Amino acid sequence: MKTNASILIENYELTGCHGVNPEEKTEAQRFVFSVVLDVDATAAANTDDVDKTVSYSAVCKLIKAFFGENSRNLLETLALGTARRIMLTFPSISRAEVTVRKPDAPMKGKFDSMGVRAEVRRSVAYLSMGSSVGDRAAYMDKAAELLAADELVLSVKESRRVATAPYGGVAKNEFLNSALRLETLHTPESLLALVAEVEKMCDRVRDEHWGDRTLDLDILLFGDEVRSEGALILPHPEMKKREFVLVPLAEIAPHAVHPLTRKTVAEMLADLYRAAPAE
Repeated sequence: MKTNASILIENYELTGCHGVNPEEKTEAQRFVFSVVLDVDATAAANTDDVDKTVSYSAVCKLIKAFFGENSRNLLETLALGTARRIMLTFPSISRAEVTVRKPDAPMKGKFDSMGVRAEVRRSVAYLSMGSSVGDRAAYMDKAAELLAADELVLSVKESRRVATAPYGGVAKNEFLNSALRLETLHTPESLLALVAEVEKMCDRVRDEHWGDRTLDLDILLFGDEVRSEGALILPHPEMKKREFVLVPLAEIAPHAVHPLTRKTVAEMLADLYRAAPAE
């Protein structure tokens, strides 16, 4: 049985020059870090082996090193940057929550401290990728490489690429389509921004809805997230209707679960085939 645990480091104090004001760049002040790290502690608990867990000392050394690299203006930068560095360094941690407090913040009034809390999670996202203009395979290769090169994308796995007829009644060219599995430290919002940037770098022009394009990247699933704000809709509302999405996705993630219907990708594909009119 899996044993979940949280490693706690409370009130780890460091002294340095961080802040917006000129004097904060030259006069050292106290900063207090508190950290919560979620881990699978099964192996450590069963073996009592320190090598099976995350060392408190190693985490504190990492915090101190990140803290001393540069002078930052914002506590937000310190907190989020520390959380990301911890997650990138220790693969066994599934979530890092970092609070940075400044007991001697240069402001008027009575207070114990000012602080910022940041959280970073290890998540799995599934994307649909397609191209119908130019060197389709080259555009898809470039997109996969750009995603993999991003610091907060830990791994990228792609399905086979399949040729499909255009969808939606606007595009005219044959598409190449595939699915991508990303392990990432991004939030859904920041992953959406990365996807838009990758499309732009692959010459995507948005002048015709559902028209032919050099690259199309859609976030299908992001863990169990359910969102409906603006451009970010999770899970993708059309994925269960699209064979060109479900076929490659079923190859790399047949057991991934739609958070609203609770059906697996394999089940959604089977439903789609059952609903298709007989030829």
